[in-house]
Amino acid sequence: MTLGEGMLREEYWESIGPRTRQRLAELSGTAIEWLAGPDRSSGDGRAYAVTFGDAGLSIAEPRINTAHRPVYAISSFQFAPGSLRTVEVDHRPAPHASPSIGSNGATPPDLGLSGEARGVIGNLPPRAQELLQEPFGRGQKILRSKWYYEGYEHNLSTFMVFLAGAKDVTAATGSKVVPVGHTDATAHWKLFCYRATVARRIGR
Repeated sequence: MTLGEGMLREEYWESIGPRTRQRLAELSGTAIEWLAGPDRSSGDGRAYAVTFGDAGLSIAEPRINTAHRPVYAISSFQFAPGSLRTVEVDHRPAPHASPSIGSNGATPPDLGLSGEARGVIGNLPPRAQELLQEPFGRGQKILRSKWYYEGYEHNLSTFMVFLAGAKDVTAATGSKVVPVGHTDATAHWKLFCYRATVARRIGR
């Protein structure tokens, strides 16, 4: 993972209109985490936003309507009531612990993700990787994925990644610290990993 210069997510979030932000909140329910950043495909520097809550995962993306005016297209993965589950991953290896690619030493499955997405997920503790990818290892296609992190190379104060399919949504949120005497390979992660069943979809 690399860190670049640019606005923080709060600034991108504020650049999105209040009606769009309100609609995201309505669809997602009680907030768990959110992210916002520049949409590389917009062509005009506008931002995207994602809200993840107890009722759904919702995404707002900049578009141009038929009148050639800037608008936001909103899509949402709505969760089946009571299906959201959480697992805490508190990963604190010793300074010289051997890195692993999974708790059983197996090669992670090819889920059709981009190399960049695989790289981000590959930085996570093995248990978090398994929890994120498990629903998609049996043929379920990943329809949407995105991630965000903020901080410094040795201390990510904010981290989020999600994978969304037609049946399941998984997400991991939390933080990373590289203590003195450690390297990135033995970083300490404090994560909450989520999984929910998709009841219906709004938009694409």
